Amino acid sequence: MSTKVSSFQLPAPRLFAGLMLFLLILQQGLAFGQNQSPLTKTKSLNGPWRFAGNNDWSAAQALKESKADWAEIAVPGNWEQLEEYESFRGRGFYFREFSVEQDWQHTLVRLQFEAVYEKAEVYLNGYLLGSHTGGYLPFEFEVSALLNYGAANEVMVVADNRYHRGAWWPWGGISREVSLLSSSPARIKQQHISAIPDLTTGEVKVELDFWLENNFEEQKEFTLQPSIKDSHKKNLWNTELKVQVAPGEIRQFSHQFTLPLAVYQLWDQDSPVLYRLQTVLAEQAGASLDLKEDKFGIRKVEVIGTQIMLNGKPVYANGFNRVHDHPSYGNTELDALVEKDMVDIMALGGKMSRLMHAPLSRNILDLCDSLGYLLIEEVPIWGDDEPLAYPNSPLPKQWMEEMIARDYNHPSVIGWSVGNELRDPQGDWQSKTLTTQQYGYIQHMLELVEQLDPHRLKTYVTLTSYLPKADQSNEPYEMVDFISINSYGNAVNAAKETHRKFPDKPIFVSEIGIAQIGPAPAGALSEKLILQLRELADLDFVVGSSLWSYNDYRSDYKGTPDSGFREWGVVDENRQPKAAYSQIKKLWNP
Repeated sequence: MSTKVSSFQLPAPRLFAGLMLFLLILQQGLAFGQNQSPLTKTKSLNGPWRFAGNNDWSAAQALKESKADWAEIAVPGNWEQLEEYESFRGRGFYFREFSVEQDWQHTLVRLQFEAVYEKAEVYLNGYLLGSHTGGYLPFEFEVSALLNYGAANEVMVVADNRYHRGAWWPWGGISREVSLLSSSPARIKQQHISAIPDLTTGEVKVELDFWLENNFEEQKEFTLQPSIKDSHKKNLWNTELKVQVAPGEIRQFSHQFTLPLAVYQLWDQDSPVLYRLQTVLAEQAGASLDLKEDKFGIRKVEVIGTQIMLNGKPVYANGFNRVHDHPSYGNTELDALVEKDMVDIMALGGKMSRLMHAPLSRNILDLCDSLGYLLIEEVPIWGDDEPLAYPNSPLPKQWMEEMIARDYNHPSVIGWSVGNELRDPQGDWQSKTLTTQQYGYIQHMLELVEQLDPHRLKTYVTLTSYLPKADQSNEPYEMVDFISINSYGNAVNAAKETHRKFPDKPIFVSEIGIAQIGPAPAGALSEKLILQLRELADLDFVVGSSLWSYNDYRSDYKGTPDSGFREWGVVDENRQPKAAYSQIKKLWNP
């Protein structure tokens, strides 16, 4: 058993002067009850907002505009769901009023966005809080000093969807939940757990990492009380740890220990058993300040030879790419739609895939944890003209850091991908390789992934590994744990040629297709594609294939039919099955 700490200062912290009264109230039980954890209070800002799209306005001008004539829009949502803005690209202005309870005044209050596509600026009561770039991950601002407590407040969000990557539609706006969060000035900002079984010794090596934030004006000594519970909330393990945190500091605190495997069950595809890490942060005097809870699974993912192993057993798993897209819901990922799609994908025989070229929504991750579906998550770096694919590119690094920080505890995530289909935009197809810049980008990003999460697999998705000029000098295959290839012609030959060039790595066919399937109900897989899927299953160095795609999706990419939806799916955009649906089910889950 061992512990270690590291720390860094909060940028421009708001320290809470004179908050002994706040602590006294907690200790006297007037706010939350004696010795009970004051769980973070949440105020949803979902629901109706006012909206206007205008590429001529500045934020300052929009703040002055009357909002009476602005359209009403739902949050979460996309502005394309409004007829007036169904194809709008540019700056969308969101506005709403809200009130905050008076008793929040002596707490730490944060304004949190789960996702805004693609660039966001946020204003509160006329003040610019900051900005965020990247349309799929959460961000937040500490707003305690800017709120009007017991009175009206105004928030404006400027979203810009003009940066477009990939062939999917850049659904604009506030696509996920918006919340105000009230907590103690000291909190557990984040906790990570890895629980890896040693199948030989019968022990589970557990590593806990906590990030504790102290916004009081003085140094504090806290007690951390982590515990592990089963699905019935039975306590299986607990301890108590002490740590000091300086004012305005975020301190990382790590703790390692082992557990007897015999007492626990492994997380795998057939039996995805989940446990809960529950941690209480308390003052030395005994007042509970915060509580954080995360689900996790005990499982070991590794590569041995040309096999991906899960808990010591080889994985062979097919799956589907699923585009976060629906004509009525945009990319908002409603719980009911996500559950329907993932249950359907598994009924078709899907068990593993890189579902999307971007970080996934929380509800998909939670669902895949409970279903046993294996995921590779990816940052949205795509294609031969990707402007961000260069060494030490700051935005992809930010996205990878944000994605891994958020999704670290999910057992369904077995690997991270740093990009998709990078290649030289110049020259004919047979001469394609990675450019020097793209190679350097992949190399640096794989190094970053190794630093952030050494317990999962690393990959990038390639179109070039099987082309004539690909070799060890222009494909950084030695840095990946498995090779992901896309093929839209002859995937069997592509897999064989990749294996010939790079023989000691597993190969996952992360995208396979030949041509768009066509509309429902007649759209069907070609016999050539079905034959390729059968032959791939017989190659011992191939660990699975992922069909592009599960669903049709909105696009303005070249080759999109007049309907505005690319017809690659086994179901259409409204989830109506095609003939291909029965074909793939017969092949993968008869």
